[in-house]
Amino acid sequence: MNKRQYESLEVGQAEKSFSVAMLFYTAGAIMPLLVGEADSSAPPQTNLMDLAVKSTLYVAAFYFIAIRWPGIVENARNIKWIFVLVLIAIASTAWSQDPSVTLRAIASLLATTAFGVYFGTRYTVQQQLRLLAWTCSLIVALSFFFAIFLPQYGFDRGSNGPWQGVFPQKNELARVMVLAIFVFLFVRPKRFHSLRWLGFAGSLALLFLSRSITGMIACAIIFATLPLYKLIRARFNVVIPATLGIGLLLAGLLFILMTDTAQAFQLVNRSSDLSGRTELWSALMVSISKRPWLGYGFSAFWQGTKGESGSVLDAAGWRAGYAHNGFLDIVLQLGVIGIATFAVGYLVSWRRALRFQSRVQGPVPVWLCTYLVYLLIYNLTEGALMTVHSIFWVLYISTAVSLSSASFRQFSTSTNG
Repeated sequence: MNKRQYESLEVGQAEKSFSVAMLFYTAGAIMPLLVGEADSSAPPQTNLMDLAVKSTLYVAAFYFIAIRWPGIVENARNIKWIFVLVLIAIASTAWSQDPSVTLRAIASLLATTAFGVYFGTRYTVQQQLRLLAWTCSLIVALSFFFAIFLPQYGFDRGSNGPWQGVFPQKNELARVMVLAIFVFLFVRPKRFHSLRWLGFAGSLALLFLSRSITGMIACAIIFATLPLYKLIRARFNVVIPATLGIGLLLAGLLFILMTDTAQAFQLVNRSSDLSGRTELWSALMVSISKRPWLGYGFSAFWQGTKGESGSVLDAAGWRAGYAHNGFLDIVLQLGVIGIATFAVGYLVSWRRALRFQSRVQGPVPVWLCTYLVYLLIYNLTEGALMTVHSIFWVLYISTAVSLSSASFRQFSTSTNG
């Protein structure tokens, strides 16, 4: 598919509405409140309501994929490392500690990945941002509605607690609001341009109302990286000292954390064990050492008190349903081979992003770089990598596809918005 053929395709309103619905679902909004939050100390269970909703959405997704399959297949070939990672997940059925769980999870992974490829192929990057802006607008509006009119759902731990909006936990609200802040920052609507600042302000307000220190720090770090992209277009002798200066600053902050950890975390009202995460990670390293190369099988490690995860929960002393680190979760599932494959694919996307950032003006290449930073930062203390039915995996796939196809699309912002 060349650029002219791509731009000749019209995106109907029904297709765009479906895409917003799918993004809303994969963001994890409302549905967990309707079906109830899963017990992390028990093996995963299937809820019939959730199954009906996602089955309906994915049937629609495969319809739109089927009628656009040539372009989707063409772009899928350009993200080889991601599909190698998916193939490793499929192969992990052979060594999984629970093959039936892995097999079901692989079906979901393939469906989520297929939608990510479709989303990155079907829409230009600016169109993706507009659809994301509609999705984030719905989440922001409903989060305010829930907190004001349904406080039993909108607040975490009572009416005086932090806001959680349409999510089951405050950190989930904060994670999506950080994403929303940058979506509204980079989107360029065709009409009502000033309304994006209302969405920006609403997202920022919800981030602070969630009282999530993780979210606030992540947001600040991502904002701090934005000036760096201008340096990429600067002369080489400007980039080098700037990069060295930033490196020295980060090294200084790391030195402070290492020499006076307790005081550093006290400044942000957090314990030095990162709310129990360090004990969890220590316990997980023991489990990783037992199966370092191939892991425990895709989606098969976290079985509550059953299997190896039971030993981790006992050692950590609290209920954890995932590693609270996306990279550790991949190692647990697919071992060193899996995380190495992910790293190669991620670095390939970064190389493409920086190349296009150096050649193309405007907000679109900066957004692509920003999302890659967002994914890295948030996976240090949360889990958003290779997660089924997750907007963060969908956007990683669509970002990789958009970067691979940018040579003929040139980050178009003018087609069928």
